[in-house]
Amino acid sequence: MPNVFHVWNSRDAFHLRALRGPVELIGSTTRRRNVIVGSEPSLVHAIDQVLNAWEDLVARDEMSEQTHDKFSLLLKRYTRYATLRGALVLSEAGSGITEDFVNAQGRNRHGHISESAFSTRSVRRSVVRAAFRTLRELGLSDQDPTRDIVLPVRHAAAAALALAGGHSGEIGHIVVADIDSPRSRVWMHGAPKYEPRWCRLDAWGRHVLAERAAHVTAQHPDTTTARLAVSSRPASDAALQARSCVALGDLLRRIGLSTDPHVNPASATARAAVEAFETTGHIEEAARRLGLRSLDRAAAIVGYGWRTDPACTDGGMPDA
Repeated sequence: MPNVFHVWNSRDAFHLRALRGPVELIGSTTRRRNVIVGSEPSLVHAIDQVLNAWEDLVARDEMSEQTHDKFSLLLKRYTRYATLRGALVLSEAGSGITEDFVNAQGRNRHGHISESAFSTRSVRRSVVRAAFRTLRELGLSDQDPTRDIVLPVRHAAAAALALAGGHSGEIGHIVVADIDSPRSRVWMHGAPKYEPRWCRLDAWGRHVLAERAAHVTAQHPDTTTARLAVSSRPASDAALQARSCVALGDLLRRIGLSTDPHVNPASATARAAVEAFETTGHIEEAARRLGLRSLDRAAAIVGYGWRTDPACTDGGMPDA
């Protein structure tokens, strides 16, 4: 039987252009604010204290220079972003402004405005969270504007589709309209080697895909074109399959299975076939779950030697 895996439920100078419509981060400068505005420290002054504290951490070898450089740059961007949105004092840099900063669009390597990658948003959130933790330690704030910011888990959606029985060539094509939540199932479109079919979703998969669907439809209201996993950007079949493999491969690395030579992104899909076979005892159900046209191939995937199964043979060759 092939190895399968369990996916843990995980859950530069900048300028704000166009306060109406999609938010974009590009270059600008920030004017210095007074140290005290009313009875509160100004946002710029408070962030300066954070940067000083981080410099002290570097001096004590408690923070690497690389981390300091990256975190400081992002925190300065956050400060510019927030002040341009009208946050003069620290308390005004609340969850709304912070969430907008975390999810703000930027320019990709081709210079085009696009949605920021999950990893970019995750780092932005981490930096702001670290800054406000430092502010609490300094006695300057007791707030955490990142507390309720939940980022969509793209890899979890890919994992949910794979564990349901989707192949890497199918996962990138699944759209919101393909989810049948009342029946806990998802429609797989098929591929040259696989038949189109419904695949069952467990409670975790249903939850993950429901959250992902809510996120993508907020940006792409057409449920027939809003893709659930990997990427919403136009791409060829080959590119979507490659992105699916990358997402599943990244999950393998995170859960420590990437070094096992018998485990690969297809192992998640194989797990669905194993589950179907173990539940029903019928190899045809395993084949149906993966959209396979060959029972022999399904048997090989789940490790079932039907030719030597006593229930399917008469005991072997007759005596001479």
